[in-house]
Amino acid sequence: MLSRFLEFSEKEKLFTRSSRLLLAVSGGIDSMVMARLFREAGIEHAIAHCNFSLRGDESDGDEAFVASLAREEGIPFFSTRFDTLSYAGTHKVSVQMAARELRYNWFSSLLRSGGYDAVAVAHNLNDNAETFLINLSRGTGLNGLTGMSPRTGDIIRPLLFATRDEIASYADAREIGHREDSSNAEVKYIRNRIRHLVIPEMEKINPGIITAVTDTMRHLSSASAIMETYISQLGSRIFSISGDTTVVEISSLMELHPQEPHLFELFRPFGLSPRQTGEVMLLLGSETGKSVYTSTHRLLNDRGRIIITPGNVGKPAEYFFNSVDEMRISGLFSSVRITESSDDELPASHLTACLDLDRVAFPVTVRTREPGDRFMPLGMSQMKKISDFLIDLKVPATKKEQVLLLISGSDVMWVMGYRIDDRFKIRPRTRRILVLAV
Repeated sequence: MLSRFLEFSEKEKLFTRSSRLLLAVSGGIDSMVMARLFREAGIEHAIAHCNFSLRGDESDGDEAFVASLAREEGIPFFSTRFDTLSYAGTHKVSVQMAARELRYNWFSSLLRSGGYDAVAVAHNLNDNAETFLINLSRGTGLNGLTGMSPRTGDIIRPLLFATRDEIASYADAREIGHREDSSNAEVKYIRNRIRHLVIPEMEKINPGIITAVTDTMRHLSSASAIMETYISQLGSRIFSISGDTTVVEISSLMELHPQEPHLFELFRPFGLSPRQTGEVMLLLGSETGKSVYTSTHRLLNDRGRIIITPGNVGKPAEYFFNSVDEMRISGLFSSVRITESSDDELPASHLTACLDLDRVAFPVTVRTREPGDRFMPLGMSQMKKISDFLIDLKVPATKKEQVLLLISGSDVMWVMGYRIDDRFKIRPRTRRILVLAV
């Protein structure tokens, strides 16, 4: 077991002889075997234990058991307690997800403060097969069927070479004590149902089901690596990136066959879920201005292109000013000044507004446009929808959403960066002029 442990870790580049590791030890058989293997291998490590306060005295007993091991072996020991149920309720996640988030957040803080190279967790081949079947039952893309990786960032899984039976045999041979988690026998959790009910039935069909699933995951992982290389090369060819904005021609996407899997893999890095792929297919044939929102980004149809921006781009901005002085110190304008009508020639730029200050009623507001907003463009005598005004100017859809309006009462004084309202223009009788620049 020790030889296989070291061979696997060397092959997967999980640690070296000089590594300093943090071991996540629950007190269960897997983590206790992992701790013994690291001691036998002579790798410097500390032990971290989480008490999730879910099983009362049993949880406290686990903590005391692991603390005793660390003390007897002279190993640095860290422990913490979580109010897991309260966290789950506050964050509206399952108890299992709450425990996972709490655990890995704590591990990250220990890594930073203690200068450790990685956190070792005791997932084994059975755990990996169970994860495969869980994802298969829920529906997933190819990546969800590749199983757990031996390394994910700062998390390493040095027992992914061994089955649960092999670990149990090693524990028996070495007389390694451990604690049994009573909740592992409860089939109300999906992993336990698969462990206790599904896999035993599958073993009746194929006694080597764990090995078979492991081989399948390895094949799928290789296929996934090939596909990712292809998708990366395709994306480099058809995506145009500028800052945090990515643009792709709809015509390029329409040429892809089969279209649905191509779209999912191309847009997956932008937060697209498998079930949203159909929405993107519809977006390609929709009119300009239609959008699909993923978990992290927005996909906008704009004149034959899909424009991808982070989800927070275009959030409504709103500012209130009670005086010219407040406008001046806000930082929203590059220049704010008051001048007399008899002064030198005023600037003539679409980035500058010259307004009759006596017609401005404070407080004034700056905000993004809303449906139905209208103004009277300079030089016109009738009201016009701002959306139509921007269309006439051929303003790109992404820029339309970033356009700000300067408003007095309910009147739009300036479509900032484009044109002022005719009602606020300078007249022969204007005494004071408010000059703004963006």
